[in-house]
Amino acid sequence: MKPLTLLLILTLPLFCRAQSCQGGLGDPIVQYTFGSGTATYGPALTAGITNLTYQQSLCPQQSGTNPADGGYAIVHQSGSNCYPGDWLVNVPDHTGDLNGYYMLINASTNPNQFYNQTVSGLCANTTYQFAAWVVNMASHAGELDPNITFTIEQTDGTAIATGSTGDIGFANPAQWKQYAFYFTTPPGVTSVVLKMINTGPGGYGNDLGLDDITFRTSGPTVKISMAGHGADSAMFCTDPANVLQMTGIVGGCYASTAYQWQQSADRGATWQNVPGATALTYNTTPTAVGSYWYRLATAEAGNISNAACFVASAPDSAVVLPVETPAVSIDMSPNPLCADSVATFTASGSGTETIPAYAWTVNGAPVGTGQVFSGALAQGDQVQCMMTSSYVCVTTPTAQSNTVSVQTIPDIAASVSAAALPAVVCEGSPVEFTATPANGGAAPVFAWTVDGRPAGSDAPTFTTAALHGGDVVGVTMTSSLRCTMPASSGAVPLTVYDTPMIRLTADTVIGKGGSALLHPVVTGDYTSFTWEPVAYLGEPNQLQTVASPVYTTTYTLTMVNGPGCASSAPEKVEVFYGFVMPDAFTPNGDGHNDVYRIPLPLSIERFSIYDRWGKVIFQTNDSNVGWDGTCQGKLQPIGTYVWMVVYDDPLVKKWVQRKGFVALIR
Repeated sequence: MKPLTLLLILTLPLFCRAQSCQGGLGDPIVQYTFGSGTATYGPALTAGITNLTYQQSLCPQQSGTNPADGGYAIVHQSGSNCYPGDWLVNVPDHTGDLNGYYMLINASTNPNQFYNQTVSGLCANTTYQFAAWVVNMASHAGELDPNITFTIEQTDGTAIATGSTGDIGFANPAQWKQYAFYFTTPPGVTSVVLKMINTGPGGYGNDLGLDDITFRTSGPTVKISMAGHGADSAMFCTDPANVLQMTGIVGGCYASTAYQWQQSADRGATWQNVPGATALTYNTTPTAVGSYWYRLATAEAGNISNAACFVASAPDSAVVLPVETPAVSIDMSPNPLCADSVATFTASGSGTETIPAYAWTVNGAPVGTGQVFSGALAQGDQVQCMMTSSYVCVTTPTAQSNTVSVQTIPDIAASVSAAALPAVVCEGSPVEFTATPANGGAAPVFAWTVDGRPAGSDAPTFTTAALHGGDVVGVTMTSSLRCTMPASSGAVPLTVYDTPMIRLTADTVIGKGGSALLHPVVTGDYTSFTWEPVAYLGEPNQLQTVASPVYTTTYTLTMVNGPGCASSAPEKVEVFYGFVMPDAFTPNGDGHNDVYRIPLPLSIERFSIYDRWGKVIFQTNDSNVGWDGTCQGKLQPIGTYVWMVVYDDPLVKKWVQRKGFVALIR
């Protein structure tokens, strides 16, 4: 056995000798496509059709060791890795339908009749075409080629016709090939048996795909023509005077030929006999709007009513169109029109107009074409549009639109003023600006700017505390009234005074009895200053002074200039007295002195507790965390322990280590 892969579609010529009654074909009366669906595998064939073993596998095989010949599957496509290097990969249904199934065959080891199907409902003494599509699954030369013999027999086993594909050579990419031949049913025979025999040996090769088995009635060549129409289609307007005359041309075949004209209203999906239309010619007057297909069926006399016995021509079509009365209307936007503005006119055709032509006039003079026209027009100008219809069937080819008389309105002068409150401010103080519009309409939109850059929202007020001396604030208003232009306030009168800038040294740490020099640097003019608080200041009335507080104090310097603009800056003088660790604590759970901790917040590297043998039983790097007298959840015994703290001393500005003893008492 071998692998399987990709398939293409190729239709081969008939391999049988041409016979009489082979010029035309009827609709398929048997069409076995192996079905379609979304499931990976289609169902097994009906019992008795094949002697191969059904597999739900993209690489079918008979039960037993792998590979084993004699299996088949109903699939959308072959596998991607079947018998690597030997089978084509991912070969689809021959039509390319992703949901279509076909029969994938891993041929038997020995020549084998692998398909047997009875076909009923045929007509006796009638010629038929049998056809089937086959693909060789081999991916390279050197493998055995499939060679299929088709036989058509009577149900008692009497042979009617036979044909052979010959060796079906490999093709990579895959190529589906159609094989067909003709046979004639004997008198009185309406059922036949189709058999397929794979005459090649199995093993390394001889694997195939089978799809779309069809039986079609074969008969004479049948053609039709429509008087006055050279093509196979005609177009009419609804008019009882329109007569469609069709004539058939039928080749010789039958001893006595019967005819039947047929009509389809669904583009050939289904056909109905036209009552009484049984001659070579057929005249009709299609008056209802729609699309009609016609064809001529022919068969041996007595068989024309049986779809399994007749052949038919290719269809001709007639399209009946309604008679339309074209109409067009135009509208103008904006309406009314502002003076010296451009108006846009749009034409709208009635019904299903698709590509009509338009011609515009102003006061009777041509001004342009197209569905849209734009122009600067004056009061009282008269605008019209003439439309030439795109309909095939019309009562009149053109339509005149309504007339639009242009109405204009004069431009409206809009303005805006703005004021600041207060108009004189110190830098950093909030200022509220208010815009007052004239002819702003019900919903004017405002655009505030500071030094030409957008600021604020579209509201009539704007508040900011980020202005500096020399900044220019303005506002532009867009009125909600038509025919107005945006208006600008210009610069809003405003004076912003600078405030003094104060720079103090960083916060300072002193020890007990120490002092710190407060030495501010001031930029800008000032008229007065104050220190707050004045406690422990050497010269509180001097800009530069010495602070000697006994506890941590923040001193604030406030500067005031001539316009009264003030600014302040703080400096903290921290007094560090060091710390004293308690010499005992009582972790008995009474809420008093239960935790041993550093008595003030410090920046520490670690706080450790050691037992009498030097083992660390507690450690933290957070000065707010203390020891609760336990180690790993166990109470520690009464006794003396060693504490050690490594901390950042703010006076010497380096890490310092201290240690001592603490008594644990319960």
